[in-house]
Amino acid sequence: MCPGGQVVLTSTDPSELCINGMSFSRRSSKWANAALVVTVSSKDFAALDLHGPLAGVEFQRMFERRAAAMGGGNFVVPVQTVTDFLDNKLSGTSVPSSSYRLGVKATNLHELFPSHITSSLQQSLLKFDKELPGFISSSALLHGVETRTSSPVQISRSADTYECT
Repeated sequence: MCPGGQVVLTSTDPSELCINGMSFSRRSSKWANAALVVTVSSKDFAALDLHGPLAGVEFQRMFERRAAAMGGGNFVVPVQTVTDFLDNKLSGTSVPSSSYRLGVKATNLHELFPSHITSSLQQSLLKFDKELPGFISSSALLHGVETRTSSPVQISRSADTYECT
């Protein structure tokens, strides 16, 4: 959770879109943001015919390219209200304001992710709202996509020698 923060661009390629949340030292802005993280594995890569040691990188880039296209380019971020995401609908093109400074565009984020990922996100939101009542709100926005929370490359090592296997 980043109280008093904002959503910022972290893309390294103009055809891809990746964001991250950050807080300023005083944490005094009106915004707060949090990332929802979903576990993916090599099975997810293989389901999309992605194989090899860099399959995770291609998986990540695939979502970053989709997000860029859904935003319409120029680093505009696709967003959806939490309530609309839970209902798998888009109520309109007007969305609540965002801390992201390069612009947002109302989209159905179900079109960004495979169904098992959207399902995991929906379940997480419902669980968060039980722990933090009010987490689900029509004024809360989901921004797509933060893909760089952990490395997309996994290197297997021998337990004895620690050499790459």
